[in-house]
Amino acid sequence: MFNLSRSQEIVWLHEELFPDSRAYNFTAALDLRGPLDEPALRQSLATVLARHEAFRLELDPEDFPPKQRVNDACALRYRTLDLTRTENQDAAFEELWRAQHDEPFDTAEAPMVRWTLIRLSEDHHRLLQTEHHLVHDGWSFGLVLRDLFTTYRALAQGIPAELPKPRSYVDHVRQSVAAEELPGHQDEAVAYWRTALDGAAFDLPLPGLVAPGRVRDIPHGDQLRQLLEPALAERLRSAARRNGHTPFSILLTLFAELLRRQSGRDDLVIGSAVGNRPPGFDETVGMFVNTIPLRIRLRPEDSALDAVDDVTEVLIRSLPHQGVPVQDLARALGAHSTAGLDNPLFRVMFSAHDAPMPHVEGLDVEVSIHEAFNTGTSRFDLDVVLIPDSRRTVNARSGPGGALLIWDFATDLYDIPQIAALQRQLAALLEAYLADSEAGLGDLAAAHR
Repeated sequence: MFNLSRSQEIVWLHEELFPDSRAYNFTAALDLRGPLDEPALRQSLATVLARHEAFRLELDPEDFPPKQRVNDACALRYRTLDLTRTENQDAAFEELWRAQHDEPFDTAEAPMVRWTLIRLSEDHHRLLQTEHHLVHDGWSFGLVLRDLFTTYRALAQGIPAELPKPRSYVDHVRQSVAAEELPGHQDEAVAYWRTALDGAAFDLPLPGLVAPGRVRDIPHGDQLRQLLEPALAERLRSAARRNGHTPFSILLTLFAELLRRQSGRDDLVIGSAVGNRPPGFDETVGMFVNTIPLRIRLRPEDSALDAVDDVTEVLIRSLPHQGVPVQDLARALGAHSTAGLDNPLFRVMFSAHDAPMPHVEGLDVEVSIHEAFNTGTSRFDLDVVLIPDSRRTVNARSGPGGALLIWDFATDLYDIPQIAALQRQLAALLEAYLADSEAGLGDLAAAHR
């Protein structure tokens, strides 16, 4: 038996507070087109389960907070369904994925991952994969896809599968616990955050969005997606390269400017999820995520380019201190959430899900991936995730891809028309920035405020 990691603690605590929430269930649909070797696929999934210790974790509910163990005897959770004779396949699939996603995991019984293979036609299948975030993060998903389809190709072709040996997630947890017992652990990082956040306000009200009298009391949520077409995304990447920025830092700046206009505040704290994966664990499936509070101060009279410079500097200064678990940081700063729903240091998130998609050559099936389904829950008032490359496939990719922004929002506060309006305003800010980054930040796309 061993402790939860600090990243796992956040997940566990949310579900203790809100047992009906599915915010930490992750579901992806893998569209498989071409002749499928179903026994090879099933065997490949069994190989993934056997390779990755985190998938075989289960909690011991007798302890509080719980400890966990690896159950090496757990069986693959896999089933097949045939919809070839179903008249409305789209509606049937919608019902299936929602049911699979919403079914709670018994965290005391491994594995915390399940798969359903759905047959739509002779050469068209869809694999539903649902995992619990206690055992998963975005980087891990890429590892699973690589291992699954590398093994599948090897079985189909009768050749050995060559995969690197993953390091134990248990080793990571035990190393982390040992490090926390060292004197002065994280003192320097906590001191940085104390200085960076001194005098900051963490509530970020958005009166331009929230209807009078609407108060958030339960974590209901919805989702809208915003595609940046390949031509626009390529212009964004070019502008970032030209000025020493990243697409993320540009979009984060413009998102902050959007919030400034909505809230009337030019001193903002925006949360961002970071892959807090220590060296040596690149091949390990597990939960390696922390969230950090980015303090962004905007001056509308500055040029938009200077504003992106400043936000980039905030990222450069903050990321080396990302190792402080956010729950410890909130405690050290004496911050408390009156609602109990979200992290007390921020109510709005903007993150990048930039883990690379694997590329597996020689597959006889075309694989396209749809991920980050709407969970029906939003931990935060507004939670936006950038996927820098919208081409979600393990097959060969050609030409520039688009970018995708996924907007999860609390329906107790906002509705779809409000979030759609925000999406249009952010798109207008981006177009204005790309047309003239030397323009004043406060003057960008003034007609669209």
